[in-house]
Amino acid sequence: QIPCLLFATLLFGRELSNDSLQSSNGIDGNGDRDESNRQSTILLGFVSICLLSGFAQVLQSSYEVSIERDWIVAMSENDGQLLESNNVLLNQIHLICIICGPSIAVLLHSHSDGWSLVCVSLIKIISLILMNALIKRTYSMIPSLQNENEQQSSTSVDENCLDDNSASSNMNNASSISSTWGCVEDIRVYIFQKELWAGVALAFLYCNVMTFGGLLMAYLNSCGLTWEVIGLCQGASNFAGLLGTCIFALLQRFLNDVRATALCGICWQFMLLSVSMFGVLMKNPWFIIVGVIPSRIGLWIYAIASTQLFQQTVPEKERGKVG
Repeated sequence: QIPCLLFATLLFGRELSNDSLQSSNGIDGNGDRDESNRQSTILLGFVSICLLSGFAQVLQSSYEVSIERDWIVAMSENDGQLLESNNVLLNQIHLICIICGPSIAVLLHSHSDGWSLVCVSLIKIISLILMNALIKRTYSMIPSLQNENEQQSSTSVDENCLDDNSASSNMNNASSISSTWGCVEDIRVYIFQKELWAGVALAFLYCNVMTFGGLLMAYLNSCGLTWEVIGLCQGASNFAGLLGTCIFALLQRFLNDVRATALCGICWQFMLLSVSMFGVLMKNPWFIIVGVIPSRIGLWIYAIASTQLFQQTVPEKERGKVG
């Protein structure tokens, strides 16, 4: 992830330096040809930045699966209350960073004259280096994570002590599994999970466009809202998500049932998004905003509850596949 972001930053910085150089030197006699080459370079650089950023995001997702679905369970040591507290704290830190990040980017943009993206990318790279150092430190402090390899090695030794008949049957099973596509096997494992439909519901929530992403923000701008107002609404939406993590902890304290808490969260989100849909039909952007912002409370309640359900029910050897 770090090399991808570093290379993307260098590409963007190079393009900025070319722009400043051309503006200082003016346009020479080969203006048309130079402009064509410049446009090709911009297109190639933009495509490279998008591909590298996308690959970095895929690696970020694999990191989140490892931390949220495996490490945090090992840190909790089969303590449901501690697992709940760790989930809430992890998501709160995540949302606080989402709220503070754009503010820092705006401050840098107002004082850097076009180099704000390079500065933000450098901050991201430094953060990733610090994050890797903290991950290594955490790994060294949690014995259960270090004992995982030892358990796997002891399991392999025990399997070697089986009798000839069981060994031959295991070889036949291994050959049949190896002949099956890995993705098909992973899907089969996922289908037989106890909390299958909770995960499917969470996956469908990613299809929701009634959130402050590019599509909704462009629509609100076409309805007459300024980008400053849209940015403030986006910040309020993230703050509502932070409030949702706190409400999840309160609901768990009163209900003491993760499934009931998840049901409350998804019903709240459905009710508020219904208000937003009326806003779309009426072409009223404020109705949309009034529904979208508080709906994030229900989204984060359900997201934390669904994650915790999988953490508590998925076997240790299947966490990577199901996550």
